[in-house]
Amino acid sequence: MKNLLKVLGVVVMCLSIGLTVVACGSPSPSTVAKKFYAALEKGDMEAAGKYATPETVAMLAMVGSKLPPMLKNYGGIKSVSEKIDGDVAKVSIVFKNDETSDLDLKRVDGKWKVHSSGK
Repeated sequence: MKNLLKVLGVVVMCLSIGLTVVACGSPSPSTVAKKFYAALEKGDMEAAGKYATPETVAMLAMVGSKLPPMLKNYGGIKSVSEKIDGDVAKVSIVFKNDETSDLDLKRVDGKWKVHSSGK
C-alpha cells in the first residue's frame, strides 16, 4: 500500500510539472497581441511577423509602412482582454487615446498567432 501511495504521489507530481510546463511554455493571446503591436509601433515588421500567421504577414507587407505612425499616435496600450475558445482567441485592446482594436488569434503548432485574412 505504501508503494502504491508513493507511485501515485510521483504520478501526480509529474502531471503537475507537465501541465505547468505546457501552460507556461507559450505566451497567452494577450501577450502575443501586445508584442505584435509593440513590434508594429517600432516599424519592425520582421518581429511582428514572428507573432503572425502567413496570411497576416502578407497583409502587413501591403500596409505595413502606414501602421507605425498611426500606432504611435495611439499612445500605447491601456488595457487588454481576451476570450479563448479552443484554438482561436479574440483579444480586445484599448489604447491610451481610447481607440480600440480587436485581434483574432489562432493556435498554430501550439503557439498563438495573430490571424487576419484581410477580409
